[in-house]
Amino acid sequence: MMNEEEIQVLIDKSKKQDMTAFALLVTEYRQLVFRLAFRLLCNEEEARDMVQETFIKVWLNLDKYNREYRFSTWLYKITGNICYDRLRFLQHTPSGSMQGPSVDNLSLSSDENMEQSLINKDLKNLILRFTEELTPKQKLVFTLREVEGLEVSEVEAITGMSAEKIKSNLYQARKQIRMKINQMENNL
Repeated sequence: MMNEEEIQVLIDKSKKQDMTAFALLVTEYRQLVFRLAFRLLCNEEEARDMVQETFIKVWLNLDKYNREYRFSTWLYKITGNICYDRLRFLQHTPSGSMQGPSVDNLSLSSDENMEQSLINKDLKNLILRFTEELTPKQKLVFTLREVEGLEVSEVEAITGMSAEKIKSNLYQARKQIRMKINQMENNL
């Protein structure tokens, strides 16, 4: 993983049309962009498309990058906006339903932990499934804050929403997910 200084050097070179430097930036951040896109869209093919769109947009707008923010924050913002637009489009399309995510990369270390790990995996799958039913704004805020673990200030910079709006969307998202889990438990 590169430090912020090395990233800034690559950004400066990329601004001068250095494709090799830009390729290094893409390599450094491709997983971060894919992870966010996949968590928001819950579809591998859609996520791959969003990665390409994100880096095309980054290349075309490098001159607008503000060094005041970390480059990763700017990338989250671009990725989040592209995915948010895609979610809104899919929400209004009759065939807009996408496949649910799969969380199969959970490692099971020992027999004692196996049961707890399976319970955690099932809960994680449920939460990811229930995020699909959130509004695009709630899903974006919930994913950035709860799944990606970003601070409210970073979510503000990425989404352009106020802290109050973020907390409100986060509260509504958590409430809806909790309600769905409770309904499921009551049906068991």
